[in-house]
Amino acid sequence: MMYAYVIYNLEHHRFHYGVCSDLERTERAHNEGKMDETKDIAPWTLVYHEECPNRQQAIRRVRFLRSQSGQFFLKRILHF
Repeated sequence: MMYAYVIYNLEHHRFHYGVCSDLERTERAHNEGKMDETKDIAPWTLVYHEECPNRQQAIRRVRFLRSQSGQFFLKRILHF
């Protein structure tokens, strides 16, 4: 099982999108500065995730979430 996930940094108002197989370990790695993409900013909070049957489907879902339609979807369900 793979996950498409979205984390958010409240202080900098930034979202980060990714794919992983272990949500807790990934969120911890982002907050400990072990991920190159997010190492300069912390703390991160997991705000959304979806289970996907495989990595390819999770990547497709992340691409959608980054799109304009995906942004509208996230803002609607997350109340941003």
